[in-house]
Amino acid sequence: MNPLLISGFGTSINVEKRKLVIQNKLKNEIHEFYPHRIEHDSIIVDGHTGHITFESMRWLTKHNVSLSLLNWDGNLLSVTLPDSPISGKLRIKQYQKYLDAKTRHKIATEFVKSKIGSSLNLLKELSKFHDFDFEKAKQGFDSETRFFLGKPVHSIQDILGYEGRIARFYFDALQKIFEKIAPQFHFTSRSNYDHKRADHASDEINALFNYGYAILVSETRKAINSVGLDAEIGFLHEILSSRTPLVYDLQELFRWIIDYSIIQLLEDHKLKKSDFVVTENYHIRLRENTAKLLIEKIRFNFNHKMPYRKKNFTYQNILYDQIQQIANFISDKRKDIEFVVPHWVINRDDNSMLRNRILSLTPDQRRKLGINKSTLWYMKRNLNDGKTVKIYGKILSKLDEIDRS
Repeated sequence: MNPLLISGFGTSINVEKRKLVIQNKLKNEIHEFYPHRIEHDSIIVDGHTGHITFESMRWLTKHNVSLSLLNWDGNLLSVTLPDSPISGKLRIKQYQKYLDAKTRHKIATEFVKSKIGSSLNLLKELSKFHDFDFEKAKQGFDSETRFFLGKPVHSIQDILGYEGRIARFYFDALQKIFEKIAPQFHFTSRSNYDHKRADHASDEINALFNYGYAILVSETRKAINSVGLDAEIGFLHEILSSRTPLVYDLQELFRWIIDYSIIQLLEDHKLKKSDFVVTENYHIRLRENTAKLLIEKIRFNFNHKMPYRKKNFTYQNILYDQIQQIANFISDKRKDIEFVVPHWVINRDDNSMLRNRILSLTPDQRRKLGINKSTLWYMKRNLNDGKTVKIYGKILSKLDEIDRS
């Protein structure tokens, strides 16, 4: 994944002497790409005025670069996609699988099973570095799972209800993290009193969620299109007008990457209220620089390689492969379906146990470690504020010596 964000008034996209030229004269910015030398796989347009030529749209299509247009609130408005494979038989099979209640139930259950596993894993990893009651969240997950599996028959609504209740435990845990690392943004939940859906963000963190999920939707739609499936026929989410249920189904497998990217961004403690825009209806949207920071976190995480099918693959490639696997199941090339997404492991040297050891250091222990008094004061202040700190190997070894003495 390597998107290019285009934002601001007066942006133009055209082709000049074979080159794709993206220009904003007001900001004195210009991007030029020669044919077959564009490193970006998508362009995200977050602006309200400007123009794009037919020739540039043709250029992007020829180079397999999608063009995503975001609405004022950061939600995906539309996306242009390259040609889809001619797959009439695959789509007929997809419709048949959807109409078969037993098969649809099987696929929907696997979507939720994978999402819940990844969500619980992320909370477990985050609990190593953030103070929240992971065991309480896990007990909620386990209780709902036992209740769900204890029923002899499940409808699609039962599965959605199960997923929704798990999501509440999940976001309750995330709320505790956000309360510590970004209290100024006052995140409480994904829903508002006046909107059951979170489309219109009433706080900065929900605006980050909306923007990040829009990026994920765009990437998922592009991947579905490349395989030849019909995005309007899903298995977990219901068919609705102007909706793409299969996109929503598949993005459930990777939502946690967006969630973690947002936490990473907030852990940097660089975002302020002024990095967001408040609309006349008191909804929140991201400024251009904030969007770029979030996109960079998402890009890095989706390009992270993990062991998968005895090789190392990026999460972006794993997304494409999961879609190919469901296409194989739909076309009867495989007998069973299971969504396998490698669990993330957070590699940091400032886990909760170590952070507590630093916070509890006595003056005598500080001197043995060779830490300056003011340095320790700043370390403790940053740790109390939920910030990350660099703990060097020399300090770690001396801490072990203190523990043994």
